[in-house]
Amino acid sequence: MKVPPISSPSPVRSPTGDMIAADPWRHLALVTAATERLMMADDPAVMLESLFALIRDELDLDVFFHFRRDGDATRLAASGGLTGEERQAAALLKIEGSACGQAMCERRALHLTGIQQSGEARTGFVRSLGIEVYLCMPMLHGDDLLGTLGFGRRAARPFAEEERRLLSLLCHYASLAQHRLRIEEAMRHGLEAQARLLAELNHRVRNALQVAIGLVSHEARQAADPDTRRALLRATERLQVLASAHRPLYATADPGLVDLSALFGDVIAQLRADGPEARIVADRQIALPIERAVAAALLLDAMMARAEGVPDIALTVTEESGGEEAGNEILRISFDAAGWGRIADLVERDRLVARLCHQLRATMASEDDGCLILVMPHDGGEHGHRQPRQ
Repeated sequence: MKVPPISSPSPVRSPTGDMIAADPWRHLALVTAATERLMMADDPAVMLESLFALIRDELDLDVFFHFRRDGDATRLAASGGLTGEERQAAALLKIEGSACGQAMCERRALHLTGIQQSGEARTGFVRSLGIEVYLCMPMLHGDDLLGTLGFGRRAARPFAEEERRLLSLLCHYASLAQHRLRIEEAMRHGLEAQARLLAELNHRVRNALQVAIGLVSHEARQAADPDTRRALLRATERLQVLASAHRPLYATADPGLVDLSALFGDVIAQLRADGPEARIVADRQIALPIERAVAAALLLDAMMARAEGVPDIALTVTEESGGEEAGNEILRISFDAAGWGRIADLVERDRLVARLCHQLRATMASEDDGCLILVMPHDGGEHGHRQPRQ
């Protein structure tokens, strides 16, 4: 899946060209945009190159390196800001004697300044690139060392504490995404115990998301600014929606599928805890693969943020009767509540909604002011859930 472009905030500079102290709102916007990219990425190198493009101008960065750890071997997996010749030299770098090797060995971040005036062997390569300041961080998932992520700038301006905190947070999220992608890569290569690996994936992702929920919730409680607090609480809600799809409570007989009706009910209960219980009916159990269930849950979350009231939800699966799609199953979901028909244009107004609809191959329309209809292909038959022909 190609990661869609997301515009980063323009950096703020003084009339002399110096960077002005970071605005917390700007960093929050960067974290939000970066999280979307990391969650949607399916290629580790593209994921990190996209992240670098997002933050490069804002943080006045010139280069980045990602060295990936595979067993006892370490290799350059992604980079930015380099010529072809420089990238080739980076790929041949002996990691053991470099700053990145030290960061991996000691499992701590290194903030190196005055590199051009230093004769240290560990900074020899970045010094040859004209880098003056370098921040290198180990990528960790629990006790697992995934590699390093390093950023350099040629300007003689050390990374401010707020910048280091931001890059550390992004490195943490990138590590989570990297771990997820590694699990998926192992599955694609046909490892034998697929069901066990799926269960382990769910367990690890669920635990990782719970940690992220706790961290963001803590920041929300500590935030003095009401707007910042609301934004962080909204981020917490989205992380909770992601975590819901990985709960065993909503799993079906197939560990790779999720009961969509149960998942929708839980999402609404989280978002409208003080409201009435959602009324959800389905003509049969609707089971979706986890990645499609996550997208559907996020889409419901986005719609709930724009509409009032708790809708009645009806899920129906029918078979396409004509055209090239004949024989395929179609999932039709109706949301009935006052005003819900008026948000049918969200796909034109909300970038996240548009991407989720594209991922689900879904169309959104209104029957009237109080009814929103979502129609998408249903791959239940592909996963062994197609009803037999009579």
